[in-house]
Amino acid sequence: MRMAGEHTGLVAAGAKLAWRRRRVLWWVFAVNIALGAMGTLPAARQLHNTVRHSLAGEQLVRGFDVGIFYELLRLPEVNLLRFTVSSYLFAALFAVFMLFVSGGILEAYRQDLRLNTGDFFVASGAFFWRFVRLALISLIFFALLGNAYLGVEKASDYLGDRAVADQVGFVIWLVGVIILGLLALFVRLCFDMAKVRAVARNERSMLPNVVKAFDISRGQLGTLLWMYLRISLVAWITLLVAFLIWTKLPPTAIWATFILLELVMLVQLGARLWQMASATVWYQRQAEAVPTEIELPTPKLEEVTEAEPQLSLYPETELPAADD
Repeated sequence: MRMAGEHTGLVAAGAKLAWRRRRVLWWVFAVNIALGAMGTLPAARQLHNTVRHSLAGEQLVRGFDVGIFYELLRLPEVNLLRFTVSSYLFAALFAVFMLFVSGGILEAYRQDLRLNTGDFFVASGAFFWRFVRLALISLIFFALLGNAYLGVEKASDYLGDRAVADQVGFVIWLVGVIILGLLALFVRLCFDMAKVRAVARNERSMLPNVVKAFDISRGQLGTLLWMYLRISLVAWITLLVAFLIWTKLPPTAIWATFILLELVMLVQLGARLWQMASATVWYQRQAEAVPTEIELPTPKLEEVTEAEPQLSLYPETELPAADD
C-alpha cells in the first residue's frame, strides 16, 4: 500500500534534485545569454548610432517615454522593425535548443547523475524527434486555449458594454484568464509527464504516450497541478518584483538593468527545470512504484551461479538509439 506521505515534499525534492544537477541550468543560461545577445545587438547598435546625438535620445536618457519611443520607431533611419525577424529567429533557436536538451536533462534527473558531455548529448539526440512530435501535438491544445482566450475577450467586451456595473467585463475577463491559465498549466504538466514517461520507459509511440500521460495527470490532478502552480507562483512573483524594481531604476543605470533582467531570466529558467525535476520525482515515487504481488520461487542452492558485476551508467534501461 502506498504511504500518504509519498505526495508530500515533491516541490522540495524537485528543488534539491534540480540544485544537485545545477550544471544543466548554468549551460542553459549561458546559451540563452549568447542567443539573446546575437538577437538584440544589431537593433541596439542601430538605435545607438541613430539617436545618440538627437533630441529624442536626450529625452529618453532623462526618462523612458512611450510616445517618444513610438515616434522614434517610425523614423526611416531607425527602422528597428527590420530586426524583429532576427530576434524571433534566435528566440526560435533557443526553443529548439531547449527541446533538444530536454532528453539529456530528464535522463540526468532520472539517474540523478552528472552525465558527461557525450552521454548527455546522446540522450538528448535519442529523444529529440520524439519530443518534436510531442511539441507538435501540444500546439493543438495551446491553439485551442488561444482561441478560447479570444472568446473570453469578446464575451467580456459584449457583456461589459451591456451591464449596469462598470466592472462586470473586467471580472469576466479575469475569471476567464485564471481558468485558461490553469488549463494551460495542466497541458504543460501533461506533456512534461509524457516526456518523463518517454525517457523512463523508452517509449517510441508518442500519441499513446500522451494519452497515458493525460490519464496519469488527471488521476493525480490536485497533487500535480498544485505542485506546478507553486513553482509557477515563484516565477511570477519574482517577475513582478523585478518589474517594480525596474520602474524605479534610472534610465542611465544600464548595467543594473542588464543584471536585473538576466537574474529574472535565470529564475524563469530555474523554475522551468524545477518543474521538470519535480515531475521526475513524482513519477519515480508513484508511477514506477508498482508493488510486486506474485512471490517468485527461491532458486535452489546448486542453481545459483555467481556472475561478474557489470557497471553501467544506465542501470534501469539501456539508452535508446536515436530515431531517424
